[in-house]
Amino acid sequence: MQQQSGSLMQNWAALLAVSLGIFAITLDGSMMPVAIGSIVNDFQSQLGFVQAAMALHSLVMAAMYFSAGKLGDRMGQKRIFLFGAIIFASGTLLAAFSPSIWILLLGWSLIKPIGGAMMIPAASSIIVINYQGPQRNTAFGIFSAFVAAAAVIGPVWMGFIANTISWRWAFASESILILTLVYFASMVTESELNKSAKFDWLGALLAFIGLGLIVLGATLAGEFGWWSARRPFYIGEANFSPYGLSAAIVFMLSGGVVLIIFAISSVIQQRRGGVPLFDVGLFRNKLFSLGMLLGFLFQLVVGGLLFVLPVFLQSALYLNALQTGIVLLPYTLGIFIFALFSSRLPARFSTVRLVQAGLLLMLVGAIWVRFIASLELEWAAFVPALFCFGAGAGIVLSRLTGLTLSTIKPAQLGEAAGGDSTGKELGVAFGVSVLGSVFLFMMFGNVVDNYDAFYRLPVAEEQARAQAIIELEDWAARLTQEEWLAFLQSLPEAVGKAYESIVINAYLTSYKKTIEILIALIAGMLAISFVIRTRVVK
Repeated sequence: MQQQSGSLMQNWAALLAVSLGIFAITLDGSMMPVAIGSIVNDFQSQLGFVQAAMALHSLVMAAMYFSAGKLGDRMGQKRIFLFGAIIFASGTLLAAFSPSIWILLLGWSLIKPIGGAMMIPAASSIIVINYQGPQRNTAFGIFSAFVAAAAVIGPVWMGFIANTISWRWAFASESILILTLVYFASMVTESELNKSAKFDWLGALLAFIGLGLIVLGATLAGEFGWWSARRPFYIGEANFSPYGLSAAIVFMLSGGVVLIIFAISSVIQQRRGGVPLFDVGLFRNKLFSLGMLLGFLFQLVVGGLLFVLPVFLQSALYLNALQTGIVLLPYTLGIFIFALFSSRLPARFSTVRLVQAGLLLMLVGAIWVRFIASLELEWAAFVPALFCFGAGAGIVLSRLTGLTLSTIKPAQLGEAAGGDSTGKELGVAFGVSVLGSVFLFMMFGNVVDNYDAFYRLPVAEEQARAQAIIELEDWAARLTQEEWLAFLQSLPEAVGKAYESIVINAYLTSYKKTIEILIALIAGMLAISFVIRTRVVK
């Protein structure tokens, strides 16, 4: 695909089209958490069903990226991007006007993520193909700024529309963005097609099953255990916990085995002269492999922070959803401003150096967030810390994808972008599931320990403690924040204050330890970036 000459709009039509696409995808994802309560009330459903719909959404997205990337190479990046946009719009409209929770599940959790998975790898490929040098850096910076802007606007837009009209119209409004991007995409010429072999349907099936099982396992691990079964997992009436293992680890290990078969199948196909769904030889490209690893860790860190911080703010500091959004605003503004700022820097600034600078800012911001952690914390204290973290994240976002794909041949851009997107989606899933489950497990464990200490009970045996944590989790899952506060008020004043202190201090302790894990991960990312600098980039 070559950039069309002519007007300024034509020159930047490709960027505008893909930026509007990623804006719509991010906007949709950021609106759903705000819409959960309205959806549950509208359909008289259970909260767990909507949470399952969100997990299924991530599962479908992660499992589709490899196939979508390869289809972009064969069918053309513009064509697959537009097909994906149409499927995405169809899914959101079906969800917006769904008469039942099951139709919502079909539209939002199955159809829409297929379209989104087709759009994201194609979007990165379109930018790489259409823009070179400083223009490419500018393009990725603007692209990242659209992501940050959507993350800021989405919750506010959904909250406003849901309160004034209906949550349905907030989702339906995304169709306007899709119509606009179709207009800009019409100005862009198609990329060269690579039809050297038939589409690898076996590889697509193996990738879908393998990645799907891994994401499913990660989603279930917090509740059912990362290794040993914490509680029974029923398939029908049968308890599925072979040899005492958690269903989550069985699913993840099975997914890993399927992906190994996928890799072997790809190598065999390539040796026979075929074209596999994904060329595993791409991992011999150190820059691509290390960049993909950084992308996975980056999304894991950000996903973990954006789960743990709001839970702490709402559960320990009693902030509501709007107040939590205001606290997070410096983070999103930092991403927006510095993604644009870094894209305007001249070419003499090394991309690797800029990524390292972004990671360093993220590290400083994370340490700052940990340092100010307190139950007497004022909102204003978060502003510089989260802005610093967001500034670093904005620089990394604007540069990392371009760096990862910079040495990939044009004929392999689609599958490479698909692999990179898969790694990032897995990072999001693991950030919420791994770090989220670690945070909550430590919190509930601290509550049990502090409760025993308050009543001067003997130290519980490991099995009894584990059972107490499970029972506490189940009780807390059925309790709203209002019901918890009402329960405290129903107790004698001294006991109520003691119980409240036990819980909020447990949140604080677990929050501090989880932020320390994030700090260690960011430090590891910074170390990896220096490996890129010394071993790959001349």
